Amino acid sequence: MSASRSISEDPRMNPFAIELDDRAVCLARAGRVLSSAPSAVFDGSAGEAAGANAWHALRRHPTATSTRHLGSLLSQPVASERAVGLVAAELAQRLAEHSPAAGECVWIVAPARAQARGLGTALGVARSLPLAVDGFVDAAAVSVAALGLEREAIVLELGMHHAAATSVSQDGGQARRRHTALTERGGLLELYQTWLELVSTAMVRRTRFDPLHDAATEQQLFDALGTLTRDAAATGSATASLAKGGEQVEVQLTRDQFAQAAQPFIREIVNLLHELRPAGTSVALVVARAVAQLPGLRDELEQFVGCELISVPDGFAAAAVSLLDLPERASDQPVRLLRRVPSSEQTTLTEAVTRDVLGTRRSSAPPPSHLLVDGRAYALTGDALVVGRAPGGPHALALSEGLAGVSRRHCTFIRDGDELILLDHSGFGTFVNGERVAERARVYAGDRVRVGEPGVELALIAVGEGPARS
Repeated sequence: MSASRSISEDPRMNPFAIELDDRAVCLARAGRVLSSAPSAVFDGSAGEAAGANAWHALRRHPTATSTRHLGSLLSQPVASERAVGLVAAELAQRLAEHSPAAGECVWIVAPARAQARGLGTALGVARSLPLAVDGFVDAAAVSVAALGLEREAIVLELGMHHAAATSVSQDGGQARRRHTALTERGGLLELYQTWLELVSTAMVRRTRFDPLHDAATEQQLFDALGTLTRDAAATGSATASLAKGGEQVEVQLTRDQFAQAAQPFIREIVNLLHELRPAGTSVALVVARAVAQLPGLRDELEQFVGCELISVPDGFAAAAVSLLDLPERASDQPVRLLRRVPSSEQTTLTEAVTRDVLGTRRSSAPPPSHLLVDGRAYALTGDALVVGRAPGGPHALALSEGLAGVSRRHCTFIRDGDELILLDHSGFGTFVNGERVAERARVYAGDRVRVGEPGVELALIAVGEGPARS
């Protein structure tokens, strides 16, 4: 398999698309998602056919099911025989219901965590079915291209056992994948486990019934979590209800309870976005709608002031690929991975997309009035405040000479009308909420600025009403 920067000029046709996102593996044709389901399968050890979907049996048969086979195959240099076998069985099951037509080319949509060797293994699995694959397309690049965006974007991916974010730039009318940040500590199933324990604790306290004590009731609760958390996020609360011996056991939980339990996972997701976004830059954040609806996530995303939150349905990338005019591969040509796709809004798909501007309340709030460091407040309402090891000037914050990664004149806080601007002068970098400042960035009350390594943290606060806005 070879990497390819863009679509070639070969004869083209709309392909059958297979998206290998393990949270929602999708098949698509002609802009329509044919099927979408999590990559959770039986392994064949409990009487069920290997590769059959097991999402609604994960808690009843934990030792006879798998949720890691696809992610492992795509991300590891060498996949285990078990992973290869289960991915083959799963694809065979899915393609038995929806298969490519005779002469229809097949392209696979590659998720963020997929590595070159993993895609090579996936290609071998497809050929064993047999399924002729014409190429791979990066999921983030094709999603941004189909949205017709004219600015930088970050595409968030929540997998079964990981979370990833991919930055996509606009390069000569094409959406181009740039960088990816990934964590193994923010997956959907780990989040579900936390919420299961939350509901279980609430039920035990209220009714003395523990739903996790029995596999059947645990599965009931697991199956209900998606609807339960969406309802809580939308209305402020939701009622978990389980059948037990002909009786209904119920407990009400609030959105805040789910959000608080999810905080460690949401922080991991937000950190990925901070890692990729230059401080203060207005980018588009592209997120699957099912992920955007997680309790607590939207509130945390409000810190990305001026950014646009774009929520897309599951299978959006697969549907987008199925509308592209992609070349059919000749027998003597290598299988390519496209990481650059021509930008052109697919209006038949974007009708199902929702768009919101983030941070409107924060951007209209009073600007910071003071900089807080080591318990001491420095006023920001007068002259520019210079920070560094030897900043000089009448209004300055001098940091210790022994600090690593701090310049003599490291950065400056300066007023620009109603706004407070941070100017970076250093060669080491200044970071706002974990994002590196590219020369200058607007900052807000509540932001945390780090200079040096491991660094000194400067907190921006607003005391009173702050300077009046025009």
